[in-house]
Amino acid sequence: MEYIFPKDGFIKTGDIEFHYLEWGKTDSVPIVLLHGLCLDAHYWDYFASNMTNEYHLLAIDQRGHGDSDWAESYGPRDYVLDLEMVVDSLKLSNFVLIGHSMGGVNAIIYAARHPDLVSALVVVDIGPEISAAGIVRLEREIAGEPEAFYSEEEAILYMRRIEPLQSDNFTRHQVKYALRRKEKGVLTFKYDIKLRGTKLRSPTWLWEYVDQIICPTLIIRGIESDMLTAEVAETMARKLAFGSVVDIEKAGHNVPGDNSEAFESVVHGFIKTKLTNN
Repeated sequence: MEYIFPKDGFIKTGDIEFHYLEWGKTDSVPIVLLHGLCLDAHYWDYFASNMTNEYHLLAIDQRGHGDSDWAESYGPRDYVLDLEMVVDSLKLSNFVLIGHSMGGVNAIIYAARHPDLVSALVVVDIGPEISAAGIVRLEREIAGEPEAFYSEEEAILYMRRIEPLQSDNFTRHQVKYALRRKEKGVLTFKYDIKLRGTKLRSPTWLWEYVDQIICPTLIIRGIESDMLTAEVAETMARKLAFGSVVDIEKAGHNVPGDNSEAFESVVHGFIKTKLTNN
């Protein structure tokens, strides 16, 4: 696949400066992309590159992640308020909202609160109930995460171990943008280390937001996911006004990285169909 370099943008809202990436023409249908916990906007680079001819895509580094400022607090309320301010600053409307994992939680809340702005929603491998096996795995990975690396290759080997289904190109690309070089050549992840203290538990309160969403919504689940069960995904789809579920083969929780081509095909088809019918 051809990689198209995005444009970098920065927006200052309140005390925080947000970094975002942008592809495509501003007169095209906007797609806003939200990454997961301890990831960054470059998570969406390959997906956005292949959608740029048809859409105007914006991937946001949420507070404490990537090249956005760190903050005193981190939680759904903070992230959603930030998104509201960024969307307002960029004057976006009638946009497609896509969120993976933590970004999916934030996307669900935002779509419920702003039915006038979100034309379609894609939630990637997350829901109000998270499998216990996934929580145990994530807690183990966070506890065992190295404080620093001494080369990009060392970081790549680490990422391959925790994300074995990702393609090598995807892993190398993520590592390239995920690290910050410090003194004596030491590399550390860009995200705020306070994020490692995020409490991992099922956000069961999210069900009330699921009930309020009125736009067409696609739930995407990795068949090998240990986070979102088929039962929870189907329940979400039934509760949504216009909900559907697609399972992606050869993918775990990290669907866009594990099976990029299938993910892109499913999302592209959903957006084209829903926007044409509306």
